[in-house]
Amino acid sequence: PILGVSVTYLDVKLNSIRLLTSLNAVENTASNPYLNGSEGQATAAARGMALQKRFFHWFLEFPEIMARGGFDCILGNPPYLGTKHLSGTYGYAFCTYVKWAYAPAGLSDLVAYFVRRIYSLLRPSGFTAFITTNSIKDGDIRRDSLEQVLLQGGSINFVVRGITWPGRANLVVSLVALHKGDWLGKKVLDGKDVPFISTYFEEYEDVGEPLVLNDNSNRVYQGSIFLGDGFLLSNEEADRLIQADLRNREVIFPVINGQEVNNNPEQEPGRSIINFQDLTEQDASTYELLFNIVAEKVKPARFVQKNDNAKRLWWMYYRYSKECYSAIRALCRCFVITRVTKYLNFSNFPTNYVFLNTTYVFTTDRWDLYAVVQSTIHEIWGRKYSMSLEQRLQYSPSDCFETFPFPAGLWQTANPALAAIGECYHEERRVLMRHLWLGLTDLYNLFHNPALTPALVAKISKQPDAIAAAGYQGLLALRTRHRALDQAVLAAYGWGDPSTGSGHALDLDHDFHAIDTLPENDRIRYTISPVARKEVLRRLLALNHERAAAEASVSAAQPKQKRGKRGEPAEVPQLGLFG
Repeated sequence: PILGVSVTYLDVKLNSIRLLTSLNAVENTASNPYLNGSEGQATAAARGMALQKRFFHWFLEFPEIMARGGFDCILGNPPYLGTKHLSGTYGYAFCTYVKWAYAPAGLSDLVAYFVRRIYSLLRPSGFTAFITTNSIKDGDIRRDSLEQVLLQGGSINFVVRGITWPGRANLVVSLVALHKGDWLGKKVLDGKDVPFISTYFEEYEDVGEPLVLNDNSNRVYQGSIFLGDGFLLSNEEADRLIQADLRNREVIFPVINGQEVNNNPEQEPGRSIINFQDLTEQDASTYELLFNIVAEKVKPARFVQKNDNAKRLWWMYYRYSKECYSAIRALCRCFVITRVTKYLNFSNFPTNYVFLNTTYVFTTDRWDLYAVVQSTIHEIWGRKYSMSLEQRLQYSPSDCFETFPFPAGLWQTANPALAAIGECYHEERRVLMRHLWLGLTDLYNLFHNPALTPALVAKISKQPDAIAAAGYQGLLALRTRHRALDQAVLAAYGWGDPSTGSGHALDLDHDFHAIDTLPENDRIRYTISPVARKEVLRRLLALNHERAAAEASVSAAQPKQKRGKRGEPAEVPQLGLFG
């Protein structure tokens, strides 16, 4: 039996599901005791409640199929809804239930639970194929869905990593087919026969997952969520309020978001913002003009929020990220990346800004550490282990920074040579952005274009021919500088120039290469070769495991602290059969 259904509506569209029963090997009403009214009292009561509450159970709707072990094939388009929206849409009880029912699983995405449920409804050797968000191969969504399927003995036998949604929505989706069991037949990845398909949609299998490294903790923070447009000021308003009371400059700051980081050639804040930080209401009220603005423009909006803290602490940011600002307060600079970005780029910023939640802040002023995170070495790790939005990188520090093995000893001892090339790279890029008046994204569109010419630079930058010609040469020089940066980072790992004859040396083979995980019409990048990419990722993962094992050994050797009173066991949700 094959069930083809838009599973978005499975929990609310009982009548629609029943229309599909003619497509399945469910016997007719006359011979089906669950449909002809001859079932037992409890089952009849369950069916009556299902009709009343507009939901159904598979074993009630398709008893013969469930009795024989499940469906041969299920086709679908499961819904997706991210972590932040699950509780607001479905409530706390639902979130608690799915974490319990699909353990081990967190609150990653609704699609993860649908994939797990679909797989459980298949008979042994059954198949499912579905169209879904391309982020199913990323982060917690992958761990909660595909990884669990493979751990239960399933196989991935067909994948198209990314195609544009055929409808009106501007989406990039993946096509995935799973087999319930060990599939020994043909496996196809993006139209090519491959020996294996991993949950990362790669043709090789990694030896385990990357682990969080203690050395990397508390170094990258998401920017602030202020929750209330009334905090924002035009720069002119900010100047006027400071002139009215010079003390106001203590709580008025430049504010920058991800769009300004990526698209503004000068990467300058376009606005200012009121920031009472962690002041008490009484202390904040001493800045009378500013407090009155926030009371008038923010407080009413906060009192319609569901979150109690958002209401109670209405004059403060919803999430200030105090640890971030404390970490950078004494630094001369910090480095910032946009949370969702086409290209991975960190940029130097002053530490007196308020950074918004569309950015992440790397709380260091060291150029050698900047060189590492700006390198292709970190970029390919970030793309593999972070999330994606459409086919842009959605940088996830918990997945790709906290697990990233930096060169040995770099946290403890600075590398002057690496610092010099990192600073030089950043400054050359900064000058080029201003020279051509292009933001980071537009600049790197040209950087990665194999058909780069002075004429193309002039067309994109809208600069005179002489400036465009100089910009063209600057872009070629930036490519050279990027190669040198990557080689310097590689050398810091001890994997340097292959001409040295070292057994650890690696040829990165910089050139224009197609990246399979990017859109078909935009997958050429000036980067390291696919062979080098695979080998770098393999070495980094092995190094991650080595470092994690060393940290675990040190932790195990330390005296254990006396444990306090054991807490109560986690509560298992007590839900009725239909609750």
